[in-house]
Amino acid sequence: MTKDRVQTLRKAFMETLKDKEFLAEAGKSKLDVDPASGEEVEKMVAGLFQLAPALVTKMGEILK
Repeated sequence: MTKDRVQTLRKAFMETLKDKEFLAEAGKSKLDVDPASGEEVEKMVAGLFQLAPALVTKMGEILK
């Protein structure tokens, strides 16, 4: 996906989360709307791939 498409989708998503009708429907469904931007989510995911090798090994042992 091209960078301009990603930016367009991110912008549309954030605008939707500010839309009065959307927020009213979310409120009716008792949903909290507390979005993270695409950039924030991208950083969080990237951080998951930067775990120390020893931690990855330990997690693997725990999950066996």
